Formats: sequence, C-alpha cells, structure tokens
Amino acid sequence: MSVLPRIVIVSASPLLAEGAAAALRDGPWRVAAGGADDDADAWLLLDEGIHVRGAGGASAQLSAGVAPGRLRAAVAAVLAGLSVRETPWPIDASEREPLTPREIEVFELLGKGLSNRDIAGVLGISAHTAKYHVGQILAKVGAATRAEAVREGLRHGWIGL
Repeated sequence: MSVLPRIVIVSASPLLAEGAAAALRDGPWRVAAGGADDDADAWLLLDEGIHVRGAGGASAQLSAGVAPGRLRAAVAAVLAGLSVRETPWPIDASEREPLTPREIEVFELLGKGLSNRDIAGVLGISAHTAKYHVGQILAKVGAATRAEAVREGLRHGWIGL
C-alpha cells in the first residue's frame, strides 16, 4: 500500500483554509490544516494569493480566486517536482481581442522561430511592419516575450507547429 502525499494548509483565515481543503479533498493526497510541518510533502500558503511549496523545492504561484481544478493541477505539478506560475492570459478566445488575419500569419511565422526581418521577407512587408505586428500579438496574447506568446499560442491552439 502506497502512502499518499501530505499537504499542509497554512492560513491566518480558517475560512480560506476550509475552502482550500474542500477544493483539494478529492485529490490523491492527504490534506491537513496547521502550521509548519516537517513531515509534509507540500505546503499551501494562503495570503493575498496562493503559494504552494513542495518539499523538493518546486513551487506554484496562483491568484486567490483560482478555480479548484487549477489549484489541484498546481498541487499535483508541485508534488511531481514542477514549478508553476499562473498566467494572466485568457483561456478562452472570447476573452481576448481577436488577432487579425495578418497577425495570425505573423504569429505562425513567429512560432517557427523567425526574426522580424525573416517574417518581413516571407510576407513581403517591411521589418518595421513585422515588428509592429509582433508587438500587437504580444499585447493581445498578454505575453512579455516572443517565447511566452508562442507557448500560449501553441497551448491554446491559436497557432500550429
């Protein structure tokens, strides 16, 4: 018989702790309320956000209003040794400003790793215009970097490989 991982919830608010425990109740782990516990596999710290710390060093940063399914997924990832940061990017395409047809073309080329100059050459536009389209894509996707934009584009099916 395998021993289930132990999650300790740390919160100044019993109400928040109870809500987090309810969200985690059906997971493949044991949930306990209380302070620091050296025998825990992970700690769920509730304050202005949600911080999950794994015994192995992995961690997760989530917003206070995270959905229960996302909380369970983050805890599972931390227990697996992965670090997680909740992204502010919209999950549903209806929650973001749509990309124009040209931006979709540029996004596809961006996903292939092309530079602004290369994108310009493929599409027959200036490098300045390509740079403008990349900036619009980053803003609409909510990404700080080209790599973040591509990751989200692939993850949500906005672009293909």
